[in-house]
Amino acid sequence: MAPDVTGTAASMTVESPEDENVASLAEREKSFYNERSQTPYNTLRRWIWRAIGEFGRDDEVHELYDPAGRDVLDYGCGPGYLAQYLVEGGARSVTGIDVSDGEIEQARERAEQNGIADRSHFLVADAHATDFADDSFDLIVGAAILHHLELRTALLEIRRILRPGGRAVFLEPMWHNPLLRIGRALTPSARTPDEHPLTVDDWKLCAEIFQEFEHAEREFLTIPLMPLNLVLPRPAQKWLARRVWALDDRVLERFPSMRKYARSTFLVLK
Repeated sequence: MAPDVTGTAASMTVESPEDENVASLAEREKSFYNERSQTPYNTLRRWIWRAIGEFGRDDEVHELYDPAGRDVLDYGCGPGYLAQYLVEGGARSVTGIDVSDGEIEQARERAEQNGIADRSHFLVADAHATDFADDSFDLIVGAAILHHLELRTALLEIRRILRPGGRAVFLEPMWHNPLLRIGRALTPSARTPDEHPLTVDDWKLCAEIFQEFEHAEREFLTIPLMPLNLVLPRPAQKWLARRVWALDDRVLERFPSMRKYARSTFLVLK
């Protein structure tokens, strides 16, 4: 991972938005996810994931952290997909939070089914204001959560509950690619009204709040090829993906200015 911008938290003078506005955002997100089974959301998301297909590189984010022996917070845990990976990776404790009651109930049920209920617990909580004590976690991880939040408030909360020497690792979508922006405009029901894929300015905000910040991007040249996955069989998708990934990495390394046009960004905050 190539480090990018760096900030110094000690020199930061930051004011968060009014608590009322942040609370309203959290309530809208909560309502959306509690009621999403009654909307086209799930159907549209399935088509989107089908188009991403074998091009997806989200699992590579796990290379950026080691849960072994650590108290881990799954920040915006949804239905608890990540908990088993963290427990089996040797985490000392796994805590999951989400604003949606329905998602937390699914996470608890999944933990029971996977036999990890005694080593994980899940709470309904607003990620902007978690009520955890300062310095509570060695590792905080999240996937596609920060772009649903008021980012400055969320980052300040993450910094507060992260222990000295710890790290927070997030996988988030990027805003800049025009093809993705067209796709989002055509599928408004596949996302919440308040979500906002990250921008270059959001990278700068991460650097402002955390003393050490790095980011790396994935999936760039695969974006215009995504419609092919709607018709290609899995073996053909895998063959194509492995070749385009290698080209992606070379292009983004040689032309850093293109990184903002990738589909995903991995954030490491320390």
